[in-house]
Amino acid sequence: MVKIWQNFEKWWEENYCIQTTVRIGNYFPVLFLIILVGWSYYAFVFRLCILFLLNSFPGQGVIYLLVYHILFILMMWSYFKATFTSPGSPTETRKISNLADSTSSTYIPLDQRRSDSGEIASNNSQEQQDDSQRRRQTKNLVVLNENGDPISLGYIMVKQNGERRFCNKCDIDKPDRTHHCRVCKKCISKMDHHCPWLNNCIGHRNQKYFYLFLIWATLYSFFISLTTLIPVIKYAQSTSEPVIEIDLNWTFLILLGGVFSLCLVGFTLFHTNLILSNQTTLESLQKHNYKIKEDGDVTTSKYLNLFDVGNKNNWIQVMGPKWYFWFIPIGNSFGDGKSWPLNSYRYSTLCDSVENLNDPTQIV
Repeated sequence: MVKIWQNFEKWWEENYCIQTTVRIGNYFPVLFLIILVGWSYYAFVFRLCILFLLNSFPGQGVIYLLVYHILFILMMWSYFKATFTSPGSPTETRKISNLADSTSSTYIPLDQRRSDSGEIASNNSQEQQDDSQRRRQTKNLVVLNENGDPISLGYIMVKQNGERRFCNKCDIDKPDRTHHCRVCKKCISKMDHHCPWLNNCIGHRNQKYFYLFLIWATLYSFFISLTTLIPVIKYAQSTSEPVIEIDLNWTFLILLGGVFSLCLVGFTLFHTNLILSNQTTLESLQKHNYKIKEDGDVTTSKYLNLFDVGNKNNWIQVMGPKWYFWFIPIGNSFGDGKSWPLNSYRYSTLCDSVENLNDPTQIV
């Protein structure tokens, strides 16, 4: 049965006509969303706000137009940034960020890091020091930054048997938090999910843009729904004419805006929680296999999240260090997509559990 499925999958991927049709079909959700937003622009600006400007409420119309265009620009700016920004892949080259910059990190063996004195052994010769660091870089799974906090080298997440995760389709080792997307046909760094509404994966490099799109789309939907509902209620109360004579564009703005806003609120809250806990959608649903040393044991857990370094630091990793850029779709996220800061306490606890397991004197 497995062989039959593999043959079918191979035939599917090698069939040019099918793949071309699928690629074209992937753009339909994007086109539908753009058309829907375009219609909402026409309905709100030209069918509602213009009436305020031409009648006895020009001030209200100006305020509506100003707020609406701010939300509209921020929403669509975030959307196109999330759509056309690569989510990041291990095969892509990118400048290493401050969090994993080798110039500010020191590679330290586990036994030295946990010594009673807490001091780092050093060589007399600078050349020996550099050579030692190069050896440690290839052997150890973590490094310490200048504050003494651990940073993964990209392979602390492993298979259940302790081997490095490997992608057979991309023919590369998969760094920590990397997953292969069958739609994009490549490995994605810190993959969250593949979004059909963007026809793009959500990953390390565009997670902020996607999150901002959710926020601004939620506010946009609420705004057009509530601001359209007010004149409809006033119209219904001030006239004896049937409500059915109200502009249908107003009706659909209220209904669609209300439905989308309610759906997007839940989705936005879910992704807010993921950012604050430094998880992705995939990571929140899967068990994780961690390995702290090349010869160490493997710990499997769904709830042990070594990458959770506190709400504030988790937020800054995605949204950037400057608060005035948090809600503007400008790229200032930390990280290189391969190595990640680790929770010092949880990592130390994991080290203790493995060391006690391997130390016969600790066995009762």
